[in-house]
Amino acid sequence: MNKLIVLAYNEELGIEKTILDLIDHFEEIIVINDKSKDGTLEKIQNLAKNHAKVTIISNNKNLGPGKSMGIGIKQAISSPCEFIVKIDGDNQFKAEDIKSILSKASSKNADFIKCDRFWVGGVKGKIPKIRYLGNSFASLLIKIVTGNWKINDPLNGLFLFSYDLALKFKIPKFFNRYGYPFFINAYVSRLSIDNDYKLYQYKNQITYGSESSKLNPLTVFLKLIIFSISYFASTIKTKVKYSTYQLSGLIDLFALTSIVFSVFSLIMTLSTRYFGYQGNQGAWLILFVIMLSIFFLLIFQTQKILRFINEDKFTYLN
Repeated sequence: MNKLIVLAYNEELGIEKTILDLIDHFEEIIVINDKSKDGTLEKIQNLAKNHAKVTIISNNKNLGPGKSMGIGIKQAISSPCEFIVKIDGDNQFKAEDIKSILSKASSKNADFIKCDRFWVGGVKGKIPKIRYLGNSFASLLIKIVTGNWKINDPLNGLFLFSYDLALKFKIPKFFNRYGYPFFINAYVSRLSIDNDYKLYQYKNQITYGSESSKLNPLTVFLKLIIFSISYFASTIKTKVKYSTYQLSGLIDLFALTSIVFSVFSLIMTLSTRYFGYQGNQGAWLILFVIMLSIFFLLIFQTQKILRFINEDKFTYLN
């Protein structure tokens, strides 16, 4: 038994086809209507009248895609199933890709499949330029904080979870609005330290129309930076519990200490230079450079270790 989560906000033009193209491949289709202002709700209500497997959850106010995703997961895990797939209701994802990852998940006994649209032929139509830039930055960030340099396109909204893995996580309020796919990829990577999960990637295709991006790039940028720092620090505790990851965890701890001293040294340098603090500006500046250099050397070393450990994670299925 497989379940489909469909996030819908003002998707009256694509929601009906999105559901009907996949309705024969899922035992339950959970549609989260995030207080749409157009005819989305009427469309899915009409579908539900003719298809008992369509479950509608309508938010009382617009909560954002991350919160809606969490609501969908909660509904999906309320009864056992094999796989849970999450898509958006705008009909940008190809039905063939969704059917394919279901088939491959079954044959590989997968726990998690994330998708990557940034390959030759992966993007059809005109994608907002800000998404290219944003995803390039997010891809670099996810590689550094997880130590897995195979992960690409961490903001892609097409996922597959096993039921057991879906039970393990909850999307935090911090990602109620935007950036929740980044959180999911990072958190699943951390879960794989404690569990022998089978994690994969799939090259999917997305079709874009003429719509412009509604994301605030500065907000997303700051959100990912803040989360990545917190994730990096908190993952150390998980790493040191297991011999395979202990060396990486200890190096991370030293790296974290180095960056703290580096920031402190920079503050002292600026204080002596601009705010009249009595101290040796040159000495503080030299300490800043040394500590920052040590930080980057340690990060490089831990990345080498994690690349080897994570060799079999997030391999491509196609």
